[in-house]
Amino acid sequence: MMRVRAWLRTPVVSDEFLPLDGILLYQAMRRRYGPRDATLPGSTAAMNGVRIPLEHRNEESDHWYHACSFAQWGMHSDDKAYWEKRISTGRLGIVDTPRKIDTASGRYRLYHMPVFYRSALYVDWYTCGDMDAVIGLLSDVWAIGKKTSQGWGRVSRWEAGEWLEDLSWMRAVPVSGDFDPDRCLFTGFRPPYWLPANQTICELWTT
Repeated sequence: MMRVRAWLRTPVVSDEFLPLDGILLYQAMRRRYGPRDATLPGSTAAMNGVRIPLEHRNEESDHWYHACSFAQWGMHSDDKAYWEKRISTGRLGIVDTPRKIDTASGRYRLYHMPVFYRSALYVDWYTCGDMDAVIGLLSDVWAIGKKTSQGWGRVSRWEAGEWLEDLSWMRAVPVSGDFDPDRCLFTGFRPPYWLPANQTICELWTT
């Protein structure tokens, strides 16, 4: 059992779950196929045979999942910011132009989009697997979450160490038969989490 920790330089744009196995699969795909897209959008053919160095749980079932918790944030704060596709011409003081500037469509269309982020000193995951291989994959990860090209989710360093208690269950676990609707939801249980085949009714276990 081990704990993996990402020390953060900037806030992270993500939901609260931020699965580590998804980050590891992305890095494993890059290691095998390079930085360019390995497949057409929505295709998973190239993922055949690509494994990440984490133990499997419920492996006898089609609904197997990795022994890896969702993100454990500890002390944090949530807030909202905005990104813009183009700087507002009004803010630049551009008023006298030879023709009207169309900001509703085309080249100068303006975007003022909200992003929801979480600020924390670090984020932890608890998992079972090959520690050296996990750190090897994470050594190339300099940012996590969304909008990393805009400076969000910068990681200053990664740490991994042994952990006595198995906390890898703090995640979405597929259920069969009757379930408690107050604790369950339809969601992904292994990466890629967006793939319909990897989604089912899961019991959500978090702290």
